[in-house]
Amino acid sequence: MIDPLIIAYIAIIALLLVCSAFFSMSETAFTSASQVRLKKMSKDGDKRAEKALYILGNYDKFLTTILIGNNLVNIAATSIATIAFAMLLGEATGSLASTVMMTLVVLTFGEITPKTLAKRRPERTVLKIVGVVNAIEIIFSPLSWMFGKLTGYIGRKTGGEDSSTMTEDELEVMIDEIEGDGVIEKTEGELIKSAIRFDDTSVSEVYVPRMDIVGIDAGSAPEDLGRLISTTGFSRIPVYEGSIDNIIGVVYAKEFFTRRFNGESPTIRDLMKPVKYVPETMSIATIFSDFQKTKIHMAVVLDSYGGTMGIVTLEDILEELVGDIWDESDDIQQDMVQLPDGTWSVKGTANIFDTMERLGVDFDPGEYEDYSVTGYVFYRLNRAPVRGDTVETGRVRITVKAVKGRRAVECVFAVSEPPQEEVAEE
Repeated sequence: MIDPLIIAYIAIIALLLVCSAFFSMSETAFTSASQVRLKKMSKDGDKRAEKALYILGNYDKFLTTILIGNNLVNIAATSIATIAFAMLLGEATGSLASTVMMTLVVLTFGEITPKTLAKRRPERTVLKIVGVVNAIEIIFSPLSWMFGKLTGYIGRKTGGEDSSTMTEDELEVMIDEIEGDGVIEKTEGELIKSAIRFDDTSVSEVYVPRMDIVGIDAGSAPEDLGRLISTTGFSRIPVYEGSIDNIIGVVYAKEFFTRRFNGESPTIRDLMKPVKYVPETMSIATIFSDFQKTKIHMAVVLDSYGGTMGIVTLEDILEELVGDIWDESDDIQQDMVQLPDGTWSVKGTANIFDTMERLGVDFDPGEYEDYSVTGYVFYRLNRAPVRGDTVETGRVRITVKAVKGRRAVECVFAVSEPPQEEVAEE
């Protein structure tokens, strides 16, 4: 007949294992729970979610409480099991048997199983156990306070820094993970990441270079302005005096045609509106805010010496955020378009590897690790490209046709014939 004391020990061990499983489950559930979902539940009036957020707000106290509880019950269960096995098998054999048995039992029922179950539905688990966890925190408050002070002292002595603030790079990685889980679409993810980088982008990365500016001299005839607007389709035309380096204003196509339709004959100076001047280092977020406040949607970009580098418009800034914006009069451009002479016009944002594959040529990117055409051109030139730059790789010559800021927005790919030896081998 089994000693009643041993039965009592087994019952206590079972109870302690349940407590161990609870602490393990609590740790995993609170660690894995999405605070965004809990905040939504809290806003919907769920008091349990509100209490869970409060606990997570002081995570160090929560973790200390859980670890104290878990270690106490595991140590107690192991100690009692050692006594029980010693009574059954003797002291030497009982200690060994207790160690092996309790290791397997604690790992299986006190750690692995409860943590696996909690990981499957963390928010649901948190809402079920938050009340008990809150009560345990209150009970263990003195011990939590003591250990909190101790760890804080050690952290200061070792020079530990608080790294709880999420960086923008980490946020982008999180967005990629959410996108991979199917929570948001790829286009939505790209828009969010563009918004994150918006304030870090300077105007020098998006402006229209000086050589690509379409403007008109302030002394030109109104008819010349009308023809220029009709030819280009632009809604805003910079006005310069003497040369394009001296932009003094801007005229709007809408006002020009409206006043002409009403029988007026305004000069270009009559139509001219003020234009802003901004340094190349200014962020596009700042310029965007200025455009909104002043209702002036074009700015002249100046270099460090005050010279004209180019212009930037509201559309240029918005395209940095949402991608290309096509007007009704624009011809929508494909990534690759074959020209009459057999060469290919390729957008700077096109994938360089896909482009080379479509051209049917072998491509060795060297140490280039990105994918865009403009990035590869920048890598090969080791500087910002300008119109007319050429890069040769294998049988392909890449010529920069148009630039915007420091990027090549359009390139021409010309493929030469393979050497005679290669043709013969084929």
